[in-house]
Amino acid sequence: MTAVREIMEPAPLIVTSETPVKELAAALIERRLDGACVVDDGKLVGVVTSMDLVFQEKELHIPSFFTFLDIMIPLQPMDQLHDEMRKMAGVTVGQIMSREPTVVPPSEDVSSAATTMVEEHYTILPVVEGGQLLGVVTKRGLVRAAYSL
Repeated sequence: MTAVREIMEPAPLIVTSETPVKELAAALIERRLDGACVVDDGKLVGVVTSMDLVFQEKELHIPSFFTFLDIMIPLQPMDQLHDEMRKMAGVTVGQIMSREPTVVPPSEDVSSAATTMVEEHYTILPVVEGGQLLGVVTKRGLVRAAYSL
């Protein structure tokens, strides 16, 4: 059994929730990264990925409505539309990041971390112990461990 602590890497990019989205985009491109950890006051508060930036460019999904006796009833929760619009219009990392990210302890088995990443479509998985960000598990790190590279 290989533990996450053996393959984790230092977080390649740490930003705050107040970091401008444009600054994040430039850093991800310049460093060829898929994501960053969001840390405020020493605590991990979220994860932001290149997919969050791509999300801002997608077409807005207008919810469907059902009309009954001249009353329009949305078929999806309106808070879902509100969240989507907020994320699409976000100008700071805090407005587009994933809050309360899934994290793993350093003692976690690598295969369990890999399973989480695959099933949840994560590009980075923060490693946290005692509330402190220790590093991240990346796709590259998992491939390196799997093939002893």
